[in-house]
Amino acid sequence: MRKFLYWFIQLTWGLPLNLIGAAIAFVLLCRGYKLKTFGYAVYFEVARNWGGVNFGGFFFVQKNANTQLKSHEYGHGFQNLLLGPLMPFLVTIPSAVRYHHRNYLKAKGYSLPPYEQFWCEGWATRLGIKYYKG
Repeated sequence: MRKFLYWFIQLTWGLPLNLIGAAIAFVLLCRGYKLKTFGYAVYFEVARNWGGVNFGGFFFVQKNANTQLKSHEYGHGFQNLLLGPLMPFLVTIPSAVRYHHRNYLKAKGYSLPPYEQFWCEGWATRLGIKYYKG
């Protein structure tokens, strides 16, 4: 997929999440954070030990994030290309709720299934690996 097409779809069909991502990116740029690229997406490294979050063509990850985490968040960007305005309801919100619920259960000592077992998380990882040309 060409960069133009990636961003054209992000900023049309996938606009809702990208507006949030652009607003967060603007605030981070104003605070002196460095914008980086990963594939066609832009991202920022912020804080430590928390993972990441995607908002369309923008994603935000912990400092020193490995390629696996960045690929996963990049994959969520491709989900946004496919799902567009349904993405927040089908992936973003369920993923965020699940992430926090898992942290709660881990703190209580529960054994949990692999993170990738949830349909949208495994799908995001597969998409990120498929489309990232490092």
